[in-house]
Amino acid sequence: MLFSSLPLIQPILRAVDKKGYTTPSPIQEAAIPVIVDGKNVLGRAETGTGKTAAFSLPIIQHLNEIGNKRHPSALILAPTRELVEQIKDSFLSYGSFTNLRVLAVYGGISDRPQKQKLAKGVDILVATPGRLLDLINQKSLMLKFITHFVIDEADRMFDMGFILDVTKIMNMLPKEKQTMMFSATLDREVMNLADEHIGDYEVIDVAKEKVELSHITQQLFYVSKRNKIQLLKDQIKNGPAVQTLIFTRTKHGADQLATILMDMKLKVAVIHGNKSQQQRLRALQGFKANRFEFLIATDVAARGLDIPALPRIINYDVPEQADAYIHRMGRTGRAGLTGDVYTYCSKEERLLLKPIFKELEAPLVSTSHPYEEIVEAKKQQTRPFAKKHGGYKNRLSGRKR
Repeated sequence: MLFSSLPLIQPILRAVDKKGYTTPSPIQEAAIPVIVDGKNVLGRAETGTGKTAAFSLPIIQHLNEIGNKRHPSALILAPTRELVEQIKDSFLSYGSFTNLRVLAVYGGISDRPQKQKLAKGVDILVATPGRLLDLINQKSLMLKFITHFVIDEADRMFDMGFILDVTKIMNMLPKEKQTMMFSATLDREVMNLADEHIGDYEVIDVAKEKVELSHITQQLFYVSKRNKIQLLKDQIKNGPAVQTLIFTRTKHGADQLATILMDMKLKVAVIHGNKSQQQRLRALQGFKANRFEFLIATDVAARGLDIPALPRIINYDVPEQADAYIHRMGRTGRAGLTGDVYTYCSKEERLLLKPIFKELEAPLVSTSHPYEEIVEAKKQQTRPFAKKHGGYKNRLSGRKR
């Protein structure tokens, strides 16, 4: 199916074509006709599957037909400031051939510019729950004109302790509205929230499409904690010069690694919870604009990051949860492009691999390298890297994109 086959108006199709997209993803193909038809939706889809466009395109279409209003007509809630910014950017991009006004509001920065823009009139409001409630309590915003309401990453709203604020906001909204809720999981909490607040809705489940593994090459490197940095330096020195997102388990680890890479005269940015909102935005925007070669992030800070055409992910630390590995991997290999995922695993981290193997429905085959931490042969599989692939350095530098 092509985007042109979906029930979308020409201004939207022009914007989609301008971004270079021709074929909708599974969540877009399934959700867009339903949402355009005005139905409520509960969708299960991971980051990187195109779910933002799945709800933003129909909303733009509906509001374009209504015309500009004084107060917001669409409200989108997201758990993190970075995700709010990215959703706002998507609305601006896909609505570039309309006159719709979009505003992102979140904490960590002054609310004065946000209030000023609200006073001038906004059609689409993208917000974190806390800042939205602040603006409502200050009488800077009314929700009684909302016709379209979206909760993105509903599961994370529970994980991050925002669900009471979300529920409070939902109780302030008009009864007559179209509601869309998207989540990586459809567990009991998410289903109960939908049952209590949405009413009749259609479930669209494309979770199995979340990561296109055929486009991703996964490599596992057994290496001691002490030698991880040497392995990374080797891969940077001998591998392709491509933008890389590096995940660490801790904020301290992210800062420490950034210092080492900057000492190598590399252009590095860091995102984690101790960074200010302005620092995080500058880091993300700079990475997207290719001003940084490496972005180092923790899982919580990187949740929902949307970085097009990202060629390489390095798990400097094995994630503690299997779904975190899937989230990390989902940042690459998008839109038919290829991607590499390297995972560094020390002896202390090997037990964390079991749930990842179970999630992937297959073990990762380890790759030989100069700093390899030897494991008993009966428990681990090791690819004869040098013989089969022409050597460690050739493998790193020989991939074409």
